[in-house]
Amino acid sequence: MKNVGNIIEHVTHTLSARQREIVEERFGLRDNQEKTLQELGERNGITRERVRQIEAEGLRLAREHFKDSDGDQLVAIAKAHLTSLGGIRKENDFVKDMQTILKDDSVNQCQLRFLFKIAGEPMHYNEDDSFYSFWCLDKAIIKKAETFIEKAVKFFGGKKEELVFKGQFDPHFKQLATASNVDLVAGMDYLSISKKFATNPYSDFGLSHWEEITPKTARAKAYLILRKHGKPMHFRDIAGTINTTGFDKKPVYAQTIHNELIKDNRFVLVGRGMYGLTEHGFFPGTAKDVIRQVLIDNGPLAQQNVVQMVSSQRFLKENTILLNLQNKKHFKRLEDGTYHVA
Repeated sequence: MKNVGNIIEHVTHTLSARQREIVEERFGLRDNQEKTLQELGERNGITRERVRQIEAEGLRLAREHFKDSDGDQLVAIAKAHLTSLGGIRKENDFVKDMQTILKDDSVNQCQLRFLFKIAGEPMHYNEDDSFYSFWCLDKAIIKKAETFIEKAVKFFGGKKEELVFKGQFDPHFKQLATASNVDLVAGMDYLSISKKFATNPYSDFGLSHWEEITPKTARAKAYLILRKHGKPMHFRDIAGTINTTGFDKKPVYAQTIHNELIKDNRFVLVGRGMYGLTEHGFFPGTAKDVIRQVLIDNGPLAQQNVVQMVSSQRFLKENTILLNLQNKKHFKRLEDGTYHVA
């Protein structure tokens, strides 16, 4: 089979210079930027309708040479791949798949849109408010996907706290797919085309409005990073991680992170610029407050045990902890040498 570039050259070689220019510009075959009828009309000094007519005639002529260009083989390969995935695939993923199958990294979405437009199949769906661009076999598949997406939104809507959604192998997803009589691979492709679902930089998958999936504020991003890191981080490191993780292109500044975290009770300042999460067992307060809480929770403790437990909560020098522990107003040394709340 000819490669995609050669197929395009074969089906367009009989077009007039103007037809070829219009077709190539309309489908972005020259620079991967699709042009509108209005843009091409203004550039060529003709009406939008005239551009549409030239495009239609160019596509008709290209269609006459499609089968003898190996185009039908390309369509068969694309349809077979879509069938193996349940009939639908997000456009970005589909293009990557075709590059792999055809062993040609130069294949792009503009080329595929053009050739499959001529062939009339598979079916392309343009991005809108609800869906990303995708390719599918027919409208029946779209309806099936929409039904599954609606079920998934309801199913996962109340499971945010218990859900650690890692894709098709997550038990919750398996439960939903089995109940809906949908293949696991197909089910993931159905959800991937919907803007109601998204994946964060850590590959967690869930409803796109969940803060853990699509964190929009610096504070939300910091929370996700600390939650994944599992231990305290300096606010400068948190800012740097936000800027390199790939949330978005908007940079955040270290001082902004410090200002945001200091006023949110989910975060605890555990040392000089170091923040931890309350859900990881850290609690707010001064060194004295932490010592007091440790003794209340654990009862009388030997001096070294107090140092050890407080050090797990705060980045403090041992002398600082011992100095606070000697404050007789707040703590007392028992006869057996242990310490407790005064």
